[in-house]
Amino acid sequence: MSLESSKRVYSVRELIPDDKESVLAIWSEGRSFLKEMGVDQWQKGDYPGEEAFLEDLKENIGRVVVHGSTIVAVFAFTLTPETSYSTLKGSWKTKEGEYLTIHRSAVKKEEKGKGIMGLILSYAADEAARNKKKSIRIDTHEENKAMQSALKKNGFENMGELTLLSGSEEGDKRLGYEKLISI
Repeated sequence: MSLESSKRVYSVRELIPDDKESVLAIWSEGRSFLKEMGVDQWQKGDYPGEEAFLEDLKENIGRVVVHGSTIVAVFAFTLTPETSYSTLKGSWKTKEGEYLTIHRSAVKKEEKGKGIMGLILSYAADEAARNKKKSIRIDTHEENKAMQSALKKNGFENMGELTLLSGSEEGDKRLGYEKLISI
């Protein structure tokens, strides 16, 4: 899948071992950006970091967005139920197992505002449809206004608050978003 923006072409490809340095740098930059914005998402420990990279690689769920040979964004997606989503205070549009989940998305600072998050969400919609999933779900911190804006712009709805059940941010609250797709 590709996106043309300001005469630049971006494409999505699978994560490979050689991407490690670039991906870790983008995640680190993302942590710094969130901290500067006063958002405590990704501020506990080294998440996402090397362990997440290796898991995404092993499970073949990691993707990068590239311009030429330069990695400009990273994300992962899963097709299995996200246990934390069972804690939603509200209701999802789809049942367990009927959705794709996006995780660990981050865009290089100099590439923000160029439609790359829209490309990621479009890629996820295509993957969801290909795998017969009825929706895409994603969660974000209540103070992460940039992500919330991108999600709303791309047709996602805030479905309510949920609690993370595992990882370095276990117990933290997030807003759950969902978008129905055509399959």
